[in-house]
Amino acid sequence: MPTLRASPLLRHFLAVADAGSLTAAATRLAITQPALTKNIQKLEGELGVPLFERLPRGVALTSYGRTLLPHARRIQAECHFADVEMQAFRRGRTGRLRIGAGPFFGAALVPGAVMELQRRYPKLDVELVVGVNEATHPRLFDGALDIVFCGLPDAAELPPFVERHPFFEIEARVIAGSRHPLARRRDVPASALVEYPWAIYQEDREAIAHLYAAMREAGTKPPRIAVETTSLTMLIQLLKDGPYLTCVADAMVTAQPDRGLAIVPYARPIWTFPAGALLHRSLARYAPVRFVHDAVRTAAERLRLR
Repeated sequence: MPTLRASPLLRHFLAVADAGSLTAAATRLAITQPALTKNIQKLEGELGVPLFERLPRGVALTSYGRTLLPHARRIQAECHFADVEMQAFRRGRTGRLRIGAGPFFGAALVPGAVMELQRRYPKLDVELVVGVNEATHPRLFDGALDIVFCGLPDAAELPPFVERHPFFEIEARVIAGSRHPLARRRDVPASALVEYPWAIYQEDREAIAHLYAAMREAGTKPPRIAVETTSLTMLIQLLKDGPYLTCVADAMVTAQPDRGLAIVPYARPIWTFPAGALLHRSLARYAPVRFVHDAVRTAAERLRLR
């Protein structure tokens, strides 16, 4: 179990900030509300500023509280990462590694890397979270994930304590089931794409925005998003068995050609973006993180050379 933790004052501040209520935060922390209130007042006294505004129902962060919040989260994350590394050395590489992955990485590259990782560190438990950037990046920044394999944002958008490691460029293309009428054509115009229903993974607003922009640029109407699903398995089944189209990394097809999917021969990708790993700087030298990072990068390089 983790033993290194942020100070009680910071942990209590974060609990109240997350809950928006002293009562709810006290319940989560398993302490009394007066004790929690006393600690919040103590922290405010030490800093010399009010952190919360008391409302008729609950509390809200003041401008000072909003300034403190990301620093408190970073301190909490740093304590976790330091504890993970020290516990790993003490116990002979036991513990838990928490990995985030975008849909393509989670389906095609990360599972094999995790198996290699556990062959190297058989006592290491792995938690794998698959989701779009909007779901995994906040968890990485808050310290709830240790490393994320994903489409990479610009370096300027990242906190200073997160490292950005590009692996390769991903092309997001139109994908369908291998028996779809458009998959059997040699050339597909934009006008044909909007005649079929679309299925999108996990409310991926970025994919939808790029898709609409591509169709607008091509001079045609926007496609109809008929299905949004949080299940990649369901999305693949919809494509295989139905008339649906989607927009995902073309490498998802090339990496696993037996899935029954095909790249629709539309002239260009819907969009292109760099992909790779995001990780906390304090974990960059932690051996299991380095191992899974290098295993995924090697798998990506092999895929790129196909």
